[in-house]
Amino acid sequence: MDLANSSHPQPPTTAPSADVQPGFRQDTSVSAPSPPLESLPDWSAPHKNFGVAPGPPLPPNLSIDPITPSTVPSFRRIISLLLPIRYPDKFFAESVANTTPTSLAQVALWHERPRPAKRKRGENLGDSSPAPGNPAPESSGTVPLPPEMPPGTVIGGIQCRLERLPFHPSSIAFPKHSTTTTPGDRNYCYIQTLALLSPYRAKGIATALVEAIITTLCTQKEYEGTASIYAHVWEANEEALEWYVKRGFQVGDVVQGYYRRLKPAGARIVWKDLEVGDYLRAQSWRE
Repeated sequence: MDLANSSHPQPPTTAPSADVQPGFRQDTSVSAPSPPLESLPDWSAPHKNFGVAPGPPLPPNLSIDPITPSTVPSFRRIISLLLPIRYPDKFFAESVANTTPTSLAQVALWHERPRPAKRKRGENLGDSSPAPGNPAPESSGTVPLPPEMPPGTVIGGIQCRLERLPFHPSSIAFPKHSTTTTPGDRNYCYIQTLALLSPYRAKGIATALVEAIITTLCTQKEYEGTASIYAHVWEANEEALEWYVKRGFQVGDVVQGYYRRLKPAGARIVWKDLEVGDYLRAQSWRE
């Protein structure tokens, strides 16, 4: 179940780190293995944001739900297994700070038996409580989990946080996050963690986790005005960079010295500006 031993295309995994030099953000993005440096493409070239291409239907055994006190232990074990960096207790306390459909911390659950009906990407995949992938009112859009069906096994998850910044996250002059805001600041969503167990890769699940967050950002009033979603990726991880690009993200310049223990030590910022098409897709999935 290790990322490095998976034969499937590997989604990026993102983790906070104590190895970041002062002056940079306390979050990182690491995936293994890395390709030879000479094989890396020229990511400095502009990359058009094509948006997320339609994919095959998600497995009927899948549900995506907010992280809760009952699922956070499994989520924590997966993060510890797949990532080489230890998360502080505070991080997982934030995982369950919001267990409503507006949560930006979600897990993918795998059920032994297929769900009552297949659902398309971005649609509410939740069980007895609405999932953040489809933030519709609790009175609509949700198919309850039949009482005889078990709640499912945690196979991966994503955790993000909302930030107010005075500049676009693609800027390489990226100071450590400050709680001080100014009237000109805008909302940005930062992907702190994205991980999935290897047997469940190549099924569109990691993409569905990202799409669920984007749907939440585009449909929930508390996230109104969010401009972009972004993450840091190790500069030598071609596979993770390509994974993001194929899902509508753009690749920025290298932030030198972002990692202390990796060679090379730089990170690239990947981002997706939320556009009209994202809002239209989110609204259609919600309906």
